[in-house]
Parts: sequence; structure tokens; C-alpha cells
Amino acid sequence: MSTAMNAVERARFLQALREDPDFRDEVRSLLLGDELLQLPERFAEFAAYVHDFIEEQKTFNAGVTEFITDQKQFNEDQKALNRRVERDLGILKGNAARRLLQLHHDTILEIFQLDLVRTLGRDDLSRMVRNSGIATQIEFGQRRSFYAADLVLEGTDAEGITHYVAAEGSFTADRRDTDRAHRNAEFLTKFTGCTAHPMVASVSNDHEVQELVDAGAIGWFQLDARELEAD
Repeated sequence: MSTAMNAVERARFLQALREDPDFRDEVRSLLLGDELLQLPERFAEFAAYVHDFIEEQKTFNAGVTEFITDQKQFNEDQKALNRRVERDLGILKGNAARRLLQLHHDTILEIFQLDLVRTLGRDDLSRMVRNSGIATQIEFGQRRSFYAADLVLEGTDAEGITHYVAAEGSFTADRRDTDRAHRNAEFLTKFTGCTAHPMVASVSNDHEVQELVDAGAIGWFQLDARELEAD
């Protein structure tokens, strides 16, 4: 007897599949097996896991982005703080070097083999400019800077001839210091007719200034860094 399903049996079988859910589930279970039957549920669980992971990753990424933004701002603030600290430290070092310069006026005069006559202060320099008769030929800003010279010394050489020394103090001398020293020396000569010697006093010099020193274009008195240390 043939085991093949005839048309009537096949029709009844299909009708049972359509009309009997329990029967349909039994057939599905036999045909697909447990793993395939559980696939939709497992896929739904996996999809939910992926969705949760993506949401968590978005939250994490947002946190990282915020951190990076905060870090960038912190870095900018730190750079600004470092610049202020460096600037303030430079001012403090410069002021200390200028004060130390005042203490070594005798040594500076020895470099030029001069005997001290006097140290000229702001009032002396202002009076010198006024009495020169050429004050109006000098720009106010330059006159004001001249009055604020770090150190101006008047001395005499072995023959009694008057000389001046225009010294600028700095922790690390740069061209601004040498330019001021040269300008002040030129003014002193212009106002008095006497020889004036430009000089920088510093712990060290930048490359450009050191070249001027080595070439003899400007005098240099080296300050001792240990004298700038607090007791």
C-alpha cells in the first residue's frame, strides 16, 4: 500500500493546519526543531540587547565628548595661566635684577676704569633734558623712557674727563635691553657732549645679545643668580 498522501488526505492535512492551531504548532515543531522555533524570540532578545548597547554607547560617547570639550577648555585655561605666571615671574626676575644692578655700580665703573661722581636719578635726568635746550626734539615717550633708565652713572677717567654709563638690568637680556641702553647712552652724549657707554647687566643673554657682547658692541656685567635668591 502506498504511503504517499493522496489528494484527499493532503487537503484534510492542509485544512487541519489552517484551522487547528495546536496541530499547526505540532507540525511546525516537528519540521523546524526547537532551535529554529526559538529563533524569533532569540532575535528579539538580541535586537533589544543591541538597542540597549547602542543607547549606552551614545551616552558614553556624549560623556567622552563633554570630557574632551572640558579638557580642551582646561588646557586653554592652563596655557593662559602658564603665560601669566611666566610673565609675572619674568617681571619679578627683571625687578630683582634691576635692584641688584644698583648694588654693583662701583664694579660697573671699574670695568670702564672710571671713578664714581654720582648716580643720576629721575630728577637728575629730567633736569639734564630740560637744561639741554633740545628737549622738544625728543619725543615725549622716549624722554619718559629715558627718565626711567635702570641705572645712569657719572664718572671720571684718570685724566678727569667726564664719562657716563647707561646700564639696563634684566635676568635674561634681549634686544629691548640693548636698544634702551644704546638709546640712553646716545641721549646722554647728546645732552652733555660727553662720552657715554651702553651696558646690560644680566644673569644671561639671549643669542642675539651675546653676539653683540662678543663683538664688543655693548658692555656686559654678569649678575650672579645666587644673589637673586631669597635668604
